[in-house]
Amino acid sequence: MMASVIICIPTCNRPQGIRRTLDSLAALDTRHAVEVIVGDNDAERQEGVAVVEALASRGWRWPIEAMPVPERGIPHVRNRLVEAALARPGVTHVAMMDDDEAASPGWVDALVEAAAQWDADVVGGAVLREMDSDLANWATRHPLLQPKSRGRSGVVTLVDSTANVLVRAEALRRMGRRPFDERMALTGGSDKQLFTRMQRAGMRFAWSEEATVTELIPASRVTAKWLLMRGYRVGMTDMMVERFHKGRLRTAAGEMPRIAAGFVVGAVGSLLTLDRGKRVERLGKLYRAAGKVAGLTGLRYEEYRKVHGA
Repeated sequence: MMASVIICIPTCNRPQGIRRTLDSLAALDTRHAVEVIVGDNDAERQEGVAVVEALASRGWRWPIEAMPVPERGIPHVRNRLVEAALARPGVTHVAMMDDDEAASPGWVDALVEAAAQWDADVVGGAVLREMDSDLANWATRHPLLQPKSRGRSGVVTLVDSTANVLVRAEALRRMGRRPFDERMALTGGSDKQLFTRMQRAGMRFAWSEEATVTELIPASRVTAKWLLMRGYRVGMTDMMVERFHKGRLRTAAGEMPRIAAGFVVGAVGSLLTLDRGKRVERLGKLYRAAGKVAGLTGLRYEEYRKVHGA
């Protein structure tokens, strides 16, 4: 059965990135019907809109639309994209990827095949990494710079990211008109929040190792500061999601042992090594624990105020 897949891509201040993403989609090898919608979150320059209009004027391969989204924040863009996608007649699935990623030729078909094989409402796929500059030796082993992979395809309990995902259109409709939580506009984590809601509603998840995209990582994200603060942000948004579903007290009671362990292992472990890579990785546990405390107490770190890459 042929699927009708609407590919949704949020973008902001990355004209080179969105062009690379769209070039990869033009090279898809698929038997399914494909359309592309780009949501540009830069209301002033609208560089993403300009890239899309230039491609469309030359007869791009797939039907494509660009829309400006003036309200700043990833969930605002995702909600507008979902609204537009679900309005398309006959849509069966909504796929999402980021504007710093390139899809493999078989990306769409691998996602759709996994959805059918495991009767999944949500399918996530592997994210490979490509550096835009030489990687320092100390950073080569850092977990945040490794491929996002599960080793095999199959049923999973949860997919936590829209960086590479396919969602049944009907499943998205069940989550309301604005499924992404706009309270998390610049913090990140609204994708995990949505998928956790879907999990709690009894929806099914699967993973495809074959549905790969490649993320281009800029040099500005290969610094000790960025890696530590990303760990802090993930800890914070994980607690925000847990609080939304369990409340502050239940979440705190369950997480306190892990938070305490993170502070101890991070602080002591970082002092016991001269290896910079190991030190940054161990300090990351401390930063993640601190982020969890921030998430429990209501402090906000808005990582996405700054755009990395071009």
